[in-house]
Amino acid sequence: MHAEVVTALDTHLAELRALRRKLTDARAIEPGERLDVVLRIAASAANLADAVHALRPVVADSPPGRAAGEAAA
Repeated sequence: MHAEVVTALDTHLAELRALRRKLTDARAIEPGERLDVVLRIAASAANLADAVHALRPVVADSPPGRAAGEAAA
């Protein structure tokens, strides 16, 4: 599982670096371009969360969204 988490994190960080360059490049930007980049950053973070969450071990009697052994809040 460690390798999968690291791979998902590396993918996310690569996406963030590329998107950050779009925000910081010295060039003219189109209207709405910054908002589009920010939304793509949020989508990348959501993809990372989904990928990591999918790796969590879940047992049949665990409530939805809770991993095995995870205490209730």
